[in-house]
Amino acid sequence: MEKTQYTLAGAILLALFVALLGWYFLASYIGHRVSLQIEEKMLTVHDDLLAIDGRHNGNKTAVGKFGLILITKDGGKTWDKRPSGTTRALTAISFADNEHGFAVGSGGTILATRDGGSSWQTQVSGTKDQLLGVYAVSPTQVYVVGAFGTMLATTDGGRSWIRQKLLWDKLIERIVKESGYVEPNLNAVYFSSSERGWVVGEFGLVLHTKDGGKTWASQRYNIDLPQLYAIKFLDDRRGWAVGQAGSLIQTRDGGQRWSPVELEIKRDLYALSLEDERGVIVGDGIVFASRDGGSSWLSMQASAEDQWLSGVALKSSEAIAVGRAGTTQVLNLDKIPADKNAGTVP
Repeated sequence: MEKTQYTLAGAILLALFVALLGWYFLASYIGHRVSLQIEEKMLTVHDDLLAIDGRHNGNKTAVGKFGLILITKDGGKTWDKRPSGTTRALTAISFADNEHGFAVGSGGTILATRDGGSSWQTQVSGTKDQLLGVYAVSPTQVYVVGAFGTMLATTDGGRSWIRQKLLWDKLIERIVKESGYVEPNLNAVYFSSSERGWVVGEFGLVLHTKDGGKTWASQRYNIDLPQLYAIKFLDDRRGWAVGQAGSLIQTRDGGQRWSPVELEIKRDLYALSLEDERGVIVGDGIVFASRDGGSSWLSMQASAEDQWLSGVALKSSEAIAVGRAGTTQVLNLDKIPADKNAGTVP
């Protein structure tokens, strides 16, 4: 892979995943927060939580280093640990419904549950690459992305995983011509329906499919763009992606045009969650929230960059964010004060 400013950043990110994802994000807060430390007998200061996903029944499941899986059924007040059967770092999780979920991680790890997360089974992914993102469209239709352009898909609930062949000389033609053949890291995947999906990664890359992943087209990329770490849509047209150096981009037309949103920060943003007209973004020492469908983002008090949140799940007016050393935060969007400087950090 050519060594440019952002491919080097991608290599550093991948190295951190290999090193059991020892990132340094934020443990900041929104408005009237509740900051909870998982009881010490359950976790140690090394048990970072890396992602969280919510379900229709309100339960939320968090995953992290050393195969850590935690479930809360009371909005984050208490957490139960579940056996994962692996010591690999788990980097992403997605539930299709209340019962069926998938988690992915280092070394090509894929886990699946059919009972709401009480038990997990290892699936054969067919790769040893680091898996960084997963989205379950349904209990049978699931997509996974990861390092070196890895994209996997299943239509049978993970009994078989098929590696998708992506033609990078076509998808990122300008970069290949300028720098030689590369396979960019793919960090996250999201589907708004069974047919329409998006993937984000290095070079500010946004890929889009209209046919359930059979074919993919590039909506955005450039050699000097910061990489993107997460993407979410409210519907088929309105979507946001976040990433390196305070990057926030949005689309109102399904990705035909992506526009930058200026947050006036250079800290990395790692995760976002959207529901109805509300949204939450978390990253290195900063949290943003929206109550108007992403038209404006309210900046909250910043913390040190070596304090971090790596995942967030929003339900109604309340979100749970997870991060460093097993820390969780309950975020109440109804208690965010009005901010005339919306979208900027004071």
